[in-house]
Amino acid sequence: MRFSHSRVECFEKCRYQFMLRYIRNLTTIFPPAADNPLIVGSALHLGLEKGPTAMEEYYYSQYPVINDFHINEMIKLTTLVEKANEVLQELTRGKVSIFEYEINFPEFIGYVDLIVHNGDGSADVYDFKYSNNIDHYLESKQLHLYKYYLEKQGFDVFKLGYVFIPKTQIRQKKTEDLYQFRKRLTETLAAMQVKVVEVNYDHSKVDGFFQRCHEIQNESIYERTPSRLCAWCEFQKYCEEEIDFMLLPKNEKRERKMDLNPDKWVYGDSYVGKSTFIERYEDLLMVNTDGNIDNLTSPVVRITDEVTYEGRLRKEKLAWEVFLAVIDELEKKDNTFKRVAIDLVEDLYEHSRLYIYKKLGIDHEQDAGFGKGWDMVRTEFLSAMKRLKNLGYQVIFISKELTSEITLKNGNKITTIKPNINDKVANVLAGIVDLTVRAFMDGDERYLQLEKKENVFGGGRFNFKVPVVKLDKDEFIKALRGAQEGIKTYSRAESAKEAAAGETTGNETKEDGATATAKGDTNGDETSEEETAATTTEETTAATDKPEKPAKRSRRSRKSGNQLTN
Repeated sequence: MRFSHSRVECFEKCRYQFMLRYIRNLTTIFPPAADNPLIVGSALHLGLEKGPTAMEEYYYSQYPVINDFHINEMIKLTTLVEKANEVLQELTRGKVSIFEYEINFPEFIGYVDLIVHNGDGSADVYDFKYSNNIDHYLESKQLHLYKYYLEKQGFDVFKLGYVFIPKTQIRQKKTEDLYQFRKRLTETLAAMQVKVVEVNYDHSKVDGFFQRCHEIQNESIYERTPSRLCAWCEFQKYCEEEIDFMLLPKNEKRERKMDLNPDKWVYGDSYVGKSTFIERYEDLLMVNTDGNIDNLTSPVVRITDEVTYEGRLRKEKLAWEVFLAVIDELEKKDNTFKRVAIDLVEDLYEHSRLYIYKKLGIDHEQDAGFGKGWDMVRTEFLSAMKRLKNLGYQVIFISKELTSEITLKNGNKITTIKPNINDKVANVLAGIVDLTVRAFMDGDERYLQLEKKENVFGGGRFNFKVPVVKLDKDEFIKALRGAQEGIKTYSRAESAKEAAAGETTGNETKEDGATATAKGDTNGDETSEEETAATTTEETTAATDKPEKPAKRSRRSRKSGNQLTN
């Protein structure tokens, strides 16, 4: 992260505001008040640099309609800028001066309001403040940082000082008309004085700035800091009242970037090495359901029923409730994990079934009647999976495979391979991840199948150049690079902390979809038209060189890849 004085000062005032503004990069629509600090401050700086005319044009251009309040504010600005310019003329008389000088370093950026070059080669540095809070700014690190970085650029800084332009907040009384108020305002402004206050350089403030930068880099909690300053925070309603306003994105194309850590679903037979392959990734949290964790070195959370006793009172926490608690903790982002692996995802589906059974007081989905049970189980499970997806971590599903035989109309049989989970659920899970691949063994060698085959469930949004790769992290990443040749490198997992925020990544449109043309046996209520339409011409061709008569494909079965349900 690149630091500035204002960023660090924001962190010191309220870490939650800092997170919203600089980590999540949230912006708000500025309030249309005539005394909006951002507009008034920018106008005043412009007036000091380029004169009252440029200031007036800028200020009025920021509002669609001008009323008496805007005229009152311009009266203040015009009078105060004239007073300030008189002071600046004294400071710069006969000297070369620079307004708005940019300090630009890889780790720091800042803008110096005024640099005045003296005849002896030294320079005086000034910052403009439209404020009455002089004591606060005299304790600020800002000018000390400017001197430190300017001298790194070759300046010989002699003086440091603030130019304080006073504020007045007088309002029109109910007993006076506009003429009377503006007369009182003019008299008040005439009595106000612009002050130049010098400060002595203190290198300890620079050291304190660097210490705070280090603290920011290691921060992960970003707690709220309620104070009187909340009244001036642009996120006050969002923070205190949880009022959120959605803004549409800009109408511009997004840059396509290379993703070397895509969300993925890896399935295969037992003892192929699926978990070992995934374990090669760093910063991994393994969410385990089958208890096979002896050979794992990554941190593990076991998903199992938890039973406790308080005296003779038995308390049970179902495995699905344990998993939901894990999502709650991940949602807090109070951790250093960048990716989460679910091993095995089909076990979680079964846990969600038992949870719904207990909730509805039934023994099977059919007991709820009219498909209600099936629908509630799928909704419960898939909602949690999508919630996990939207947290910004790299999501990895691990499953065992299921093989089955399908008999074609001509009597030929083909073997289909797919994850060991309900077909409708599998289609949605494939839409949640970017890539679904099968791990398999050929002799003593282990591979990942990247090529899409009609009888093997799999696919994704990558156009791989090779059909298979060894079941190895480096080989897999090499294949990913080849599939995205010419695209700028990007890693969702490596920027999870920045995204998290929420700068979270949403579901991307899957270009190819996962291929699952052959379906296994399903329970009665789960059989659908999409499942029965799985027999295709390609299957017939794969089973025999000369089919007697190609099966006629329905319009729905002619669509390539899975029908993804979102």
